[in-house]
Amino acid sequence: MSSQFKLPSFISRTVQAVVTPAVLDFWAAELGFDARIERTMSRVVARWMETPDTVTLVLKPNKNFRGFSAGQHVNLTVEIDGVRHTRSYSFSEAPAATGLVAITIKKVPNGRVSSHLVDKVVVGDTIELGQAFGDMTFSAGAPEKMLFLAAGSGVTPLMSLLRQLVAEGMNRDVVFMYWVRTRQDLIFGKELKALAEQYPNFRLQPVYELEPELEAGELSGRPSREQLGSVVQDLCKRSVYVCGPTGFMNAVQALVADDALAFHAEAFSPPVFVPSTSTGIAKLFLSKSNRTLEVPEGMPLLDALEAQGIKPQSGCRMGICNTCACGKASGVTRNLLNNELSVDANASLRICVNAAIGDITLDL
Repeated sequence: MSSQFKLPSFISRTVQAVVTPAVLDFWAAELGFDARIERTMSRVVARWMETPDTVTLVLKPNKNFRGFSAGQHVNLTVEIDGVRHTRSYSFSEAPAATGLVAITIKKVPNGRVSSHLVDKVVVGDTIELGQAFGDMTFSAGAPEKMLFLAAGSGVTPLMSLLRQLVAEGMNRDVVFMYWVRTRQDLIFGKELKALAEQYPNFRLQPVYELEPELEAGELSGRPSREQLGSVVQDLCKRSVYVCGPTGFMNAVQALVADDALAFHAEAFSPPVFVPSTSTGIAKLFLSKSNRTLEVPEGMPLLDALEAQGIKPQSGCRMGICNTCACGKASGVTRNLLNNELSVDANASLRICVNAAIGDITLDL
């Protein structure tokens, strides 16, 4: 008869308290290993410049990464001068069987993280990832006719969606309008033009703000109803997908959201709340803190909470998206980016871009 040796219970408890996943992850990092118990680490396996100030990094995540859908984003963390910094970036490729992911980053003036990623990160470096998030996907299937509207680096999630369509045979009708300053700022320009030549049902329309000389078929200027109408005459039959800076997003939404078949938008900055004289009042119950508040309907929940001295976790105004997400136990909310209603209980909710429609309960 054999017996199995067991540590005394007090020793076992001590070991479990000291040898935590965080401790193991720390020593894995110190020893140069990519494997982690909890954190999602990735190794840079390739990099190339898309434009003079834009880089694509190809990453190989460890097994903690749960994958992504085309059109989604991820929080990316790097250490710069001994300090950890986190920012949100889009995946620019569609999911691949290799498990590799690609992130395309444009350098922002005075941007510490974007400058580090563009100028300093090399093949072999390690970057920490969060899990993928974002609702601008083809989760319900790609519509038959679409209009993609992008400005600057907002092209990246739309490129991810487009590459998924190409991988599936490009059997959809897509018009792609892309606003940039000059021709050299056209990220993925060669690939987009090649796809437009290859597929008759894919139409590319660059729009330049500062280009001094235009070629045949090119447009200039900021988004306008006349400009959009010259390119797309069947907006009511198209689902619109939009990504870009806040000002661009607001302008485009005002121009097309009411007339499009459907409107999908993704942004790293919360929308600007414009008070209305007819705004109603909703009761907001915070289940964890056992508090009930009254907030304006239509106001971003993050703004409404902060106005009453409550500071939920958020990095929305620092380019760290999805950090404000919390559970919604009951009630109806409206997504201020695409005007869609959420009636699901126990849903994860980004409070920076959602507003109460009637009484709701949040896990805060």
